[in-house]
Amino acid sequence: MSSSSAFVRGAAALAFLFAVSPSLADGFDPVTGVPVITVHPGGIEGDVSALSGMPAAPQRPGTLTVPGVTEAQREMSRIPGSVTVVPTARYADTYAHNLEDVMDFTPGVYARKRFGAEVRLSVRGSGLSRNFHMRGLEILQDGVPFNLADGAADFQEIDPLIAQHIEVYKGGNGLRFGSSTLGGAINFVTPTAWTAPAANLVRIEGGSYGSARLHMQAARVYGATDVYAAMTGNHVDGFRAQEKEESIRFSANLGHRFNDRAETRFYVISNTVDQELPGTLTLQQARETPEMASPANIAGDQQRNIRSIRVANKTALDLGDGAKLEFGGYGGYKRLYHPIFRVLDQRGPVAGLFARYRDEGTLAGHRNVLTVGSDVSWGEVDAKQYANLAGSRGALLASGKQESINLRLYAENQFYVTRTVALVGGAHGIYSERKFTNDLAPAQSDAAYFSTVSPKAGILWDFAANAQAFANVTRSYEPPTFSELVQGGVFQFVPLDPQRGVTAEIGTRGATKTVAWDLTLYRAWVEDELIGYTPGGGIPAATFNAGSTIHQGVEASLTFDVAAAAGFTLPEGARLLLEQAYTYSDFFFDGDPVYGSNKLAGMPPHVYAAALRYRSGSGWDVAPKLEWVPDGGYVDYANRLKAPGYAMIGIDGGVDIAPGARLFFDARNLTDKRYVSTYNTITDAALAPTNVFYPGEGRSFFAGVKVAF
Repeated sequence: MSSSSAFVRGAAALAFLFAVSPSLADGFDPVTGVPVITVHPGGIEGDVSALSGMPAAPQRPGTLTVPGVTEAQREMSRIPGSVTVVPTARYADTYAHNLEDVMDFTPGVYARKRFGAEVRLSVRGSGLSRNFHMRGLEILQDGVPFNLADGAADFQEIDPLIAQHIEVYKGGNGLRFGSSTLGGAINFVTPTAWTAPAANLVRIEGGSYGSARLHMQAARVYGATDVYAAMTGNHVDGFRAQEKEESIRFSANLGHRFNDRAETRFYVISNTVDQELPGTLTLQQARETPEMASPANIAGDQQRNIRSIRVANKTALDLGDGAKLEFGGYGGYKRLYHPIFRVLDQRGPVAGLFARYRDEGTLAGHRNVLTVGSDVSWGEVDAKQYANLAGSRGALLASGKQESINLRLYAENQFYVTRTVALVGGAHGIYSERKFTNDLAPAQSDAAYFSTVSPKAGILWDFAANAQAFANVTRSYEPPTFSELVQGGVFQFVPLDPQRGVTAEIGTRGATKTVAWDLTLYRAWVEDELIGYTPGGGIPAATFNAGSTIHQGVEASLTFDVAAAAGFTLPEGARLLLEQAYTYSDFFFDGDPVYGSNKLAGMPPHVYAAALRYRSGSGWDVAPKLEWVPDGGYVDYANRLKAPGYAMIGIDGGVDIAPGARLFFDARNLTDKRYVSTYNTITDAALAPTNVFYPGEGRSFFAGVKVAF
């Protein structure tokens, strides 16, 4: 399927919705732009826009299948650990192209652009040294996994503009989705016609490096049935050579309310993504000629092209007396055409079923919340490798079938010993199979089986009306993916053990009229960490099990109402906020026979972001921003080579030009700083090639207009 044909089909579907009905639900008035939701730490009740500096938009409640932002915030506030709700209002006035653009103020989430929509994504060091694709995180849209059944994922399929809000569950706090990973889970929640910002919305934007994007969404309610659809078409020539990107992403859902206690919703998600790969450079090249691509990537016309479609259903039943049952399933098909050192041609189906029961009632006269759930997933990939003839398939070099099966069971109970103190206990069980059939060399076929039970314990204390403290201990367990079991050109299993870990965290979150905070300290003891490194020559990273490693750090966000705190007066309706996010990461080997207590490669120790956001109250706003990485971190496990740090400034803002119409702009790297965005990890800079750096983009400007009607 070509990008143009996919665009035509998606546009036709949206055009039909635009045409057939003039309004949303009875009594709903479209609002200007995306609704502004400011999520206070801890799910604090009351005026949710108190610290937003933005005019409050109507808080439309969600439905049984898709809670609204306020409901999601309230439910997440019951988790005794580090969780975050990212409202789309945070990036509504920016060129949100990838996960770095939407997670820059989410402490603990490290997302740095490699090229195009591809970022290096890690939470608390999950998949820290993974130099391709992603592992160690559950990525979901509306609770439906984007990960393949073996745990790997291509998050380029996620469109940040097709979201109502984003839920971030760090570490063991992703238990509600059955996540057992070190990093946790990130769930992108799309609107329904009941929560959409307007009946129709069109967004057009463009800017530097040949960037142009069109986004459209439409929402309709027909009695008990509602329909929402959104599509984004994107074209980018790229800052670097060999970085062109074209994509069409489509998402839709249709819901039906049988009555006040029963609702079902069907989803369809389709993606067409064509991305050229510019590759990595030496540190000198990244500093002096950052626009160049790796000569090997140009010669091989290296690309990552994805075609995928998923359909899903989720049904929710309100059983009364605080009990709710959710169940559903999904199925899909994905093809990856990936010319790199060879042409990787992978395609196959994925399917799954899930069920979740929640009962909020009393036990021995005390408030008690019980959650139990299970899911099963299956996937099969027809994996072939061909000689790369300038991006085209040459001779068949390898062929095999990769089959994954997972069964997960989980339970969690929150027992309130007092009105403000809850004890939390839970457990998670997992069984996984990895089966590989080598079509050309059957003797190299293999299978591996993994299973474990992981406990969880925690405490949640509402020590004030708008403040909480929490602590928990969780266990993580991650079987290797096929990219690790079948590495590079070795088309058979390599001996790898699952990664295991225990994480302890303690923190607090809350808000007053002038300040909001969220602070978490954590330490993870990890065994058999799946460590990847780049052996050179354009071959994907190899992977081995480390011995004992430690991941520890601090995740902090702090927002001040500057005017209120300083005691000076702004024009009526105006707000001035200082928003800050800080992540400290200290990851190291623990008595390794080769690397001793060296730092793990791949993560800057300090990452700080700040914005001084002024909202006039009369329809315009502006926010100068700072990103500061004092030290880029070690590139190699021998700790001989570091990436340089950097500081960048930018500014974004917008203005309402008419009812329902808004202009916005986003200017980045205003000083045109040459810097390293991220890098691949290697074993020893004295022995391995050091052309592993991804240069950051230069000065750039983007602007657009969105119209809601």
